[in-house]
Order: sequence, then C-alpha cells, then structure tokens
Amino acid sequence: MPNIFAPLLTSVCAQTTRDLHRRVIVDGLCVGTDEPDAWFPREPPEFTGGSPEALAEKRAAYEAVALDLCGPCPVRAECLELALREEIVLPRTWVHGIRGGTAPWQRLNLIRQRQRAAQREAAGAGRAVSA
Repeated sequence: MPNIFAPLLTSVCAQTTRDLHRRVIVDGLCVGTDEPDAWFPREPPEFTGGSPEALAEKRAAYEAVALDLCGPCPVRAECLELALREEIVLPRTWVHGIRGGTAPWQRLNLIRQRQRAAQREAAGAGRAVSA
C-alpha cells in the first residue's frame, strides 16, 4: 500500500527550520489560544509501580488529547517536523507537551528512529566507499 503522506512529508522535510517555525507561529491553531496550558497536560509517570497496562491506558488518553488538540491544525506536519528538529539536541527529560499531535514519548521514538536510520545510511555509505 503506498504511503499517501509521503509527498507531504517530503515537502515538509525539505523546508528550512526557519520556514517551519514561521509557518507554525503564523498558522498554528495553538498560537494565541486562551488555554496554552492545554498543550502541556500532566504526563503519565513511567515509574509509579503501576501495571504496564495502566501506563498504556494513561498514555493512550494523553495521545487522544494530543490528536484532539492538533487534529484540525493546518500546520500539524510542520509542527511535528519542527519539534523533532528542536528536540533532537535536548536531554530526554526536557521533552514535554504536545507538538504536532504527538506526545513526548512518541517524538522521542521518532527521533531514535531517525538517528538509527541515519546510522544505517552512514554505515552503508562507508561500505560503498570501501568497496
């Protein structure tokens, strides 16, 4: 099945960070909202001694809030890309809030996936050069 979002993601990734920031600040639904704290709901704690199922339920509820807040936003993809670029250099404990319709742990997973893909690409390029 073809990825219908591939053209959108390609065009978003091609934009400069400065352009992404400008678009999000100008067109984001969260900008100028009466309730900015809505984008920073209390995150479910990972280490509370609760069951993994309970944590999964709390995370699912948080993720649903993220989708509700950002679902109709016209620059959701741009916001997510901007968040990934900005948060890649941050310590894990500094990544909070809802951005681009995602929870912090979702963005951290995306960042790790990108880093692994870049490492595989670099390793493949190294093998191609030495061959």
